[in-house]
Amino acid sequence: MDLKSSFMTFASSFTALFAIVDPLAVIPVYLGLTDRFSAKERSVVSLKACAIATVILSIFAVTGEGIFRLFGISIPAFRIAGGILLLLLGISQLEAHRERVKTEEENESFSREDISIFPLATPLLAGPGAISTVVLQSSQISGPLPTALFLASITCVFIASYFLLKSAPHLYRLLGRTGINLVTRIMGIILTAIAIQFIIDGILGVVAQVKTL
Repeated sequence: MDLKSSFMTFASSFTALFAIVDPLAVIPVYLGLTDRFSAKERSVVSLKACAIATVILSIFAVTGEGIFRLFGISIPAFRIAGGILLLLLGISQLEAHRERVKTEEENESFSREDISIFPLATPLLAGPGAISTVVLQSSQISGPLPTALFLASITCVFIASYFLLKSAPHLYRLLGRTGINLVTRIMGIILTAIAIQFIIDGILGVVAQVKTL
């Protein structure tokens, strides 16, 4: 793999995952959950949450095809199913009302001392959409270098997420709810396009399988 191809692999993986994680959209919920914390405590919580989310998605990135084999699921079938899930999430982001966490889960979080694992790491950051994206992308990757670049892109997404969450109070004052909704809609457009591509790839894979029968 040459330098250009390596960069394109990293960039496409980073863009897709950043669009589905969409840490800016997490900020309003994050600020509500951490309102009782000091700035230092908030920084520790966001660092721990991003580290745990990185581990969760990295595990799914490495074990993605093993999951397919375990349940007897073909890769084209999962691409179609995952594409539909991401399409629904993308549409909800376009309408700026994607539900990141259930109301009862959010209420339960207010009584927790440590919210870094639940609900921050999962489902707010590493939720079903992010897991599906990672598994789908890992199914298209083979070889040590592409795999390393893919894992690096996951890590970079959550490094960026950490700094965004750490700066959440300032960003919220700067952007406001309207600005965050605008960014969420832009991420929704990207996510919708990625979802359509996954569905197309899945359909083409099914057609190819049928032709070999």
